[in-house]
Amino acid sequence: MQTTHFPLRKLDRDAPVRQFFLPEVRHPAWARSFKFDYVYRFYAADLSPLYIGMSCGTPGRWDQHRKTAEWWTLAEYVAVSFYPSYADIKVAEKAAIRNEQPRFNKVHLRGVATAPVPLHGEPKEAAAVLFREATPEFISSLARLLTKPELFPQPEPPPPAKFADEEAP
Repeated sequence: MQTTHFPLRKLDRDAPVRQFFLPEVRHPAWARSFKFDYVYRFYAADLSPLYIGMSCGTPGRWDQHRKTAEWWTLAEYVAVSFYPSYADIKVAEKAAIRNEQPRFNKVHLRGVATAPVPLHGEPKEAAAVLFREATPEFISSLARLLTKPELFPQPEPPPPAKFADEEAP
């Protein structure tokens, strides 16, 4: 399966989720099985992004939104993109949220609070983690700080260890 993007369309908030995928468009056979991974985007009437999410294999996540999401009554349009794997939808969802800044998403907007940055080895690996996980503002600030080593004094080492019966010099 390859990535497939279905265009923005009017959302019927009361229709069964399954109907979103199957009514007037002839979808590939794999789409009829509901065993696929997808990223969905909900938009307000003015086409401002409300919420971006992902689901794996079932329409149940939309039913949760219908019952509990404060933004559900504001949603007028929806777009769906199908991906070949869970790993692909995780990357796509994060990129979409960070790029589009939907009003009701909380995760991925500010990046993760901590990220395992490799401190030894190839610096490109550390840079790749930062560019993938951190906000552009954080990266700019960090780059400015790293050009000023005087701002990062080295800690004073403790005195050498001695036996208890040794005299101090």
